[in-house]
Amino acid sequence: MGPMERKGRARRMESGGHETADPTDPTDPSDATNRALRSGDDCRRACLSTGAGGWLYSCFGGGLRMGTRFAEAGMVRLGMIGAGHFAKKHVEVIASLGDRVSLALVARRDVSTPFPEAEALGAQVVSADALLEDDSLEAVVVVAPNHLHRKYSEAALRAGKHVFCEKPLAMTVADADAVIAAANETERVLVVGHMTRYVPLYVAAAEVISSGRIGPPVTAYVNRMNAGEGRWWRMNPEIGGGVVFDLLVHDFDLLRWYMGKARSVVARGHTHAQGAYDQIAAIFAYKDGRTAVAEGGLYLRPPCGVRSTLRVVCTRGHIELKRPQDDACIHVFEEGCEEVRLSVSPEHHGADALLGEYSEFLDRIDGAAPERLHLADARHAVACAEGIVKAADTAQEVELGEPSRRK
Repeated sequence: MGPMERKGRARRMESGGHETADPTDPTDPSDATNRALRSGDDCRRACLSTGAGGWLYSCFGGGLRMGTRFAEAGMVRLGMIGAGHFAKKHVEVIASLGDRVSLALVARRDVSTPFPEAEALGAQVVSADALLEDDSLEAVVVVAPNHLHRKYSEAALRAGKHVFCEKPLAMTVADADAVIAAANETERVLVVGHMTRYVPLYVAAAEVISSGRIGPPVTAYVNRMNAGEGRWWRMNPEIGGGVVFDLLVHDFDLLRWYMGKARSVVARGHTHAQGAYDQIAAIFAYKDGRTAVAEGGLYLRPPCGVRSTLRVVCTRGHIELKRPQDDACIHVFEEGCEEVRLSVSPEHHGADALLGEYSEFLDRIDGAAPERLHLADARHAVACAEGIVKAADTAQEVELGEPSRRK
């Protein structure tokens, strides 16, 4: 399948309006996975009998889909904008995809600075303008600093290329809407890299909730901390957005996945010397009086890395997990039953998540419908981040707008 044929197929799929439904919403009873999970009557017995080192998703009806399927199609010629630390992670995953994708060009601010990891795959280092003007590229991955996500994503879309943009989609809802509009108008695929949708621990948590065994969610708590690095671009409110846009945006997306759309938010925080929040605590309000708490900070000291906690309380039990942890477990507490520990092999946490995102992106280019990475959710994560900053700045409750929808 050539680039033009593949693009035509993607246009046909996009024009069908499949983004208006959200098959990853655990509250949606039409979700095929949800239906399968609800049929798992022997769930607890299977969980209790499975060893700590195994994949326990089979307990919940047919196993976990990690998104590593690929449609049969030709090689996608890819360009990447950005050459920082996480760009190297992208290069590692691209290298693992073999003849499914070819990394041809990498753009960075100083083209005289080598990018050996990408060049080892045969990629050439060029300027962003040169990359965007190259008609041989079918798709572009944007892994530049946060404030450049709209600029390069929108430019790539209008240059006729499919786009995989790292989170967040943008720094404001208005900018997110502009990128989504560009995807609509050009009929190109746009995927936003909210990788927690493919982290096995979080996927398993979603499946437990979707199974209905512990009832619908009524409240949740998320915490994510990381080490700070003094003055750096991430703490500039106009470039990185601080802990809200650069770190906690992962958890805003998790809350959307588990709890649905937040209606409003209140927040308080501490600002870094560069102006962005380096610590924040927020309370989201949902319909029917439900709430969720999200807090995070960049206060930990090196060499400590990311530490996160998740707890989702439902009507008949709750789940909780912490990362990192030696046993890599989701703890499931069901009313009237003993605690169940669902084990996930630690080596699958990061690489499989990014691979899952690429799988969905490439399948989307080949005409598949969205699986877990939905633009409405990415837009809602931006709305949450922007709303939290406004709420903390003004000490007022801020209403969160409705997400954009695909045509």
